[in-house]
Amino acid sequence: MWSALGKYKSIVVSIALFLLLDASVLILNFYISFKIADDAVGVNLAGRQRMLSQRTVKSLYEIEAHGSDPERLQSATQELQLAHTLFDQTLKSFDEGGEAKGADGATVTLKRVTSENGRAAIDEAKTLWQPYSEAIVGLLQASDESSRRKYLDEATGYATQLNLTLLKLMNNLTVDLENVATNQAKVLRLVQTAGISLAIINFLIILVHFIGELRSNDRKLEAARQETTEILNTVNEGLFLLDKEQNLGSQHSEVLSDMFGGKQVTNISFTELISDLVKPKDLETAQRFIAVLFRPDVKSNLIRDLNPLNQVELNIPDQNGGYITRYMSFEFSRVYSGDTFENVLVTVSDITLSVQLAAELAQAKEKSEQQMEVLTSLLHTEPNMLKRFIQSAFDTFGRVNELLKVQTKNESAMRRKLDSIFVEVHNFKGDASALELDNFADLAHTFEDEIDKIKQQQKLSGNDFLTLTVHLESLFRYTESVQEIAEKLASFSVMTSDPKGAQVEQNNQWDHLYKLCDNVASRCGKQADLLLTGFRETLLDEATRTFVNDVTIQFVRNAIAHSIEEPTQRKEQNKSVSGRIDARLLHLPNGDLELSVRDDGMGIQYKKIREKALQSGRWDAATVKAWDNRKLLSLIFESGFSTAEQATEDAGRGVGMDVIRTRVNDLNGKLKVASRSGVDCQFTIILPASSEAKVTIAA
Repeated sequence: MWSALGKYKSIVVSIALFLLLDASVLILNFYISFKIADDAVGVNLAGRQRMLSQRTVKSLYEIEAHGSDPERLQSATQELQLAHTLFDQTLKSFDEGGEAKGADGATVTLKRVTSENGRAAIDEAKTLWQPYSEAIVGLLQASDESSRRKYLDEATGYATQLNLTLLKLMNNLTVDLENVATNQAKVLRLVQTAGISLAIINFLIILVHFIGELRSNDRKLEAARQETTEILNTVNEGLFLLDKEQNLGSQHSEVLSDMFGGKQVTNISFTELISDLVKPKDLETAQRFIAVLFRPDVKSNLIRDLNPLNQVELNIPDQNGGYITRYMSFEFSRVYSGDTFENVLVTVSDITLSVQLAAELAQAKEKSEQQMEVLTSLLHTEPNMLKRFIQSAFDTFGRVNELLKVQTKNESAMRRKLDSIFVEVHNFKGDASALELDNFADLAHTFEDEIDKIKQQQKLSGNDFLTLTVHLESLFRYTESVQEIAEKLASFSVMTSDPKGAQVEQNNQWDHLYKLCDNVASRCGKQADLLLTGFRETLLDEATRTFVNDVTIQFVRNAIAHSIEEPTQRKEQNKSVSGRIDARLLHLPNGDLELSVRDDGMGIQYKKIREKALQSGRWDAATVKAWDNRKLLSLIFESGFSTAEQATEDAGRGVGMDVIRTRVNDLNGKLKVASRSGVDCQFTIILPASSEAKVTIAA
């Protein structure tokens, strides 16, 4: 490392010496400062010894003068005891070193006095204080009047004889300690002066000796920089060096700043260069990749192959406050010095035109593939049924759009709004599934998932509905593209008014229900056969036909998902492997329309309904356990209630039966349910020709 410093060795040594001098002065300054602080404590306590000697004498005289006054005698005695204890303890600490009580009452540590004058004062004070202290102790411990009188006389005698001498000795000690502290301060000033002088001299040496060398190096560097600048000004790509700290070097090509919207690009980090122009995910990827660039164990060829920055989208601000989207390609090459490298050369190319051309090609290809996919899915759908489906779809989207426009401010209104949208989307999905228009069904299912996600939130706001508008727009655009293709197909079809063709259409308009039955059974892992009776023979207007279609779809899906057993289970119960669903449509003699759908499955599972009701938490356990079968049956018509274990394309949303009940009510119809456990289940709807009727549930 020392050899790597080269020509900078001398300046490093000078700076190190400068720092060493500063550190030495600072350490000595701390050391002597602490010693001065200790000396100051000693001076204060030595001065206090003078005061304590006088307080001791004063207390003795007060005891002698006021012996007959108990209150004043007690006060003088306490003061004598305190003065004696402090004087004796402090004197011992000065003599031997140890702890003493400071002026503020806190415990302080005194070092043993070692100076000649200080020792002389302490030794003489000890000699004089010993008999004096013994007399005071005797006085304080005397238990009778004669003893107290004896020790009082001795103590006052010593006080008269030794007071001035002790005062002088303590004064000498205080003066000696002050002299020691003064000498310490002189030493500190001397050290500081010497250290600062040496530091100044060292600085002057650095200034005089190295300025010329630095100026010479600056001239050489400037010449090299100028040559590099002339080269960089001629290239069309963005060029710059990147160091291990991911900082850009000071030299870069002239066009680099323009490529990044006129940004200042000198001496900034790579993160600062692109952070406000790229997506957070792209920024994170770039940072991780650059970290790999400087790993010596990663080969250069591998870096080129794994470069994730071959194409990066940048959003560059323009003069109008908007953004211009451009695409850049970053290439990285290590700059080696011998076998090691410290920098990476980055080449930035503007590939916007190439990316746009590729995107146009991909878009055209995707549109072509999508149209082919749509065309394939439409070929099996009867044209008039498809036309009705598309028109119905646009009607549904219009109703959903109107619901989204409704301004709602409270929580309950927002949840009702969500339920209404869900019903529309769920019906649309059923229609699409019945016609085997899987793309429509998938988009609607995703729409339902988003609504479910919003409904799970504890608190709703208007912004939560924004994602629904995106899904609605997606459905609307896809339906438009399907309509466009359907119209093109119709234009190539030979249209005829042959009555036989109309009869064929009438006969085929319910065939999608058979396909629905097969598809739902396949998804549920079951087998089921659908038998339609009266559907082709019964003439219906468009509105009624739509109602019958929607309800039948829901009943068929419910029968397969909830009632019909799996093949193995049916075999164990001596039933045919394939379940049977009978759907019957007819006009009654009184003109009413009757629709019934019966399956030979397990029927209504009251136990499972009760369990799901308990799991839902919407009702307390005692209430649920008290319900009879009639009450349990009514739950299948509750919004959001389902016995399915999880939501699928065919069950689990808890809206199908609720929708049927609402639509039957709207038509003043009746809804009946008949079920035998393990045998069958039948739903019957009767739509009156004219009179109103309420929905009834017969178990």
